[in-house]
Amino acid sequence: MTRAAVRAAIIALLALLPTFAVYAHPHVFIDCTAGVTFSGDSVSGLHFEWVFDELFSQMIVADFDRAGKGYFTPAEAVALRKGAFDNLKNYHYFLAIFVDGARKPLPGIANFKPSIRNGKLVYDFDVPLAISVPPSGREIRVTVYDDTYYTAFDKMSPGDVSVPEDDSIVATVSIEKTKAKAEWPGQWMPDQIVLRLKRK
Repeated sequence: MTRAAVRAAIIALLALLPTFAVYAHPHVFIDCTAGVTFSGDSVSGLHFEWVFDELFSQMIVADFDRAGKGYFTPAEAVALRKGAFDNLKNYHYFLAIFVDGARKPLPGIANFKPSIRNGKLVYDFDVPLAISVPPSGREIRVTVYDDTYYTAFDKMSPGDVSVPEDDSIVATVSIEKTKAKAEWPGQWMPDQIVLRLKRK
């Protein structure tokens, strides 16, 4: 199948999603890893790295690295962000953050950087936060998922979340399944990163 045919098929599938989301299944697959940053007695941000599947990678790389260099120039990176990333704002960047049970609006995305690694498209970006950790502790839950069920994130493990040693905060990490939508089959229920934080 040519790239144009694949693109046409994907556009057709996207058009059907609002009506047939219940019957859909993922067509884009992402490996996700995350990192936590601290500043004093606060969580200052989260860093994410997404590695896309080969088929989706080939289409995006062909569109934005037209010369086949194997990397994106600064101008190409800007064009890629505008053409293939910024629209994810309409889908909460596939992230939902909860602090002690209350959902926190996403403050925005910083330091977006696309790259090509072993032929695969990679997105690196930060989510700036300013979440203080009181003496009584704090729980932060981060769900990584696509509402439309078009994109699936591969299963995560605690080892996929890096937490630095810190003089002020002790953190434990676990990964839990969350039932985002009742109609989704169980194997695609998204993972939730659970951070349990305490002050030293």
